[in-house]
Amino acid sequence: MPLSQGSLRDKPRRQRSQHPAKKAVLRAASEMKWVDIPEAKGAQQAVAWGNPQKGAHSSFAKFAGGTELPMHTHTAGSRSVVIAGTMLEGLEGQEPKELGPGSYFYIPGELKHTTACKACADCIIYTDWQGAFDMKPATP
Repeated sequence: MPLSQGSLRDKPRRQRSQHPAKKAVLRAASEMKWVDIPEAKGAQQAVAWGNPQKGAHSSFAKFAGGTELPMHTHTAGSRSVVIAGTMLEGLEGQEPKELGPGSYFYIPGELKHTTACKACADCIIYTDWQGAFDMKPATP
């Protein structure tokens, strides 16, 4: 629809945007602040936005090649994209699935699963968390 036929131009400013403009964030990979994930030996994270201890957030996670995290759950659901390496995500009762660069996976909160990084190279994923981060051991 052309602007002249009643789109944004005809709406009062307060109706166009319910949210004030936010400050842009531009961060090079070299500027990421990587910290160890205490519950996950061999893994580190760099927060992109939000606070992992308080609620919804996004972060990058880096796993050393060969890292294996046994069966566990997270309270919050998460949506991830593999950036580098090959992740192995295993849902309870199923064989782990190999997920290479560009792959996507969604893990609902409280779902038992395993996470590993194939030994051939380190892995990096980007994850959007629906709540605070936690990692709770689970028995298969």
